[in-house]
Amino acid sequence: MNDSRKRTPRIEILFTGSELLEGHPNTHQNYLCLRLKNAGFSVVRATTVPDDQAAIASSIRDWALYSDALIVCGGLGPTFDDLSREAASEALKRPLVYHPEIFKKIKTRFSRFRLPIPKENKKQAYVLKGAEIIDNPRGSAPGQMLEIARKNNIPQALFLLPGPFAEMSPLFEGVVLPRLNLLYGRNFAESLSLHLSGIMESSADEKLSPLVRAFKDKAQFTILGLAAQVDFHVSVKGKTAEEASQVMRKLKAAIFKKVGAFVFGEGEDTLECALGRELSRTKKTLAVAESCTAGGLSSRLTAVPGSSDYFLGGIISYSNDIKKGLLGVRSETLSKFGAVSSKCAIEMAEGVRQKMNSSVGISVTGIAGPGGGSAKKPVGLAYVGLAGFAPKPFAHELHLSGDRDTVRKRAIAWALHFALRALNEL
Repeated sequence: MNDSRKRTPRIEILFTGSELLEGHPNTHQNYLCLRLKNAGFSVVRATTVPDDQAAIASSIRDWALYSDALIVCGGLGPTFDDLSREAASEALKRPLVYHPEIFKKIKTRFSRFRLPIPKENKKQAYVLKGAEIIDNPRGSAPGQMLEIARKNNIPQALFLLPGPFAEMSPLFEGVVLPRLNLLYGRNFAESLSLHLSGIMESSADEKLSPLVRAFKDKAQFTILGLAAQVDFHVSVKGKTAEEASQVMRKLKAAIFKKVGAFVFGEGEDTLECALGRELSRTKKTLAVAESCTAGGLSSRLTAVPGSSDYFLGGIISYSNDIKKGLLGVRSETLSKFGAVSSKCAIEMAEGVRQKMNSSVGISVTGIAGPGGGSAKKPVGLAYVGLAGFAPKPFAHELHLSGDRDTVRKRAIAWALHFALRALNEL
């Protein structure tokens, strides 16, 4: 057994693509980091660089000095800005070797689609000297895998993977993960993601910190505050699957003793899913009235498969005339308290409940900004009205921070939380 199995390997990921630095989302990073974590590996660095050979080569040189495995995503295509092969050759001082059998496969692939093969595709047939070819059945760019022996008996591994997710992910699952396990030892790991609402991140941190300290040698923790939500992630490793599972069972029980009252879901669960389950459990139907959120609450509710079983519809009552005409908000309420008030939110929630003949109603009204605020009613002030959850309708007052989009998203999240909590109390 080599020495690498006695410690956690340092794994890095390098993403290439100028578009990733120009506002396009990097969907690969979440996937790769999560899969590696669940497999018992730790990512020590994830870097994004433009389509620039010098920048890519510099990152590969840094990896060769400090870490064990590097996964490079992108830059294996045939165009002028696909430079990962050339950059790896430059960084590692290894020549690229032409493989005619690869180009033959590429030509066969093009012929199946009755397309002429551009000359540029020939560059995809060049492989780093000493690297293994990773066949890519879904694309023309094969991956590459290079192992480098080191004096400390801990091998280094470089993986060059194609950029498109449909091509990258099968190669990662079928080749990269098995090779990492072979090189660095099988890690047995379990992970847990708990979602909390109704508690601030700092309060959750205060309650959970003793557990983090107590289990610091057996688990890794991450806490993240979102809109009206706190996510707590736990990753446990063990020498055996049973060891990892046993630690996780003890840790999960301890977590629920501390913050179980605030947990609404695990894993991929969302507030809207949790609310949907409670509506189904209590056999209630829902309708919503939205002002400042302009349909955002309805959008989240209907993103849940099967939501038509309990969600009847919504009314976007942006103007006061619509609030009065469709929702039955009284003119006296608007003139005395204004559209952004607890009175208005209550009447909106009750009005949409009666209009849609639903069991319960939710309303959201507020000032999202950037304009429209005042000293008495600043930007970020919002109200969530609830009707049908208790003998009398009621409202919650919110003071939200952030830009217009953030205020709206936070108001929606709090509306889901308040409705879920009210259903749980029935």
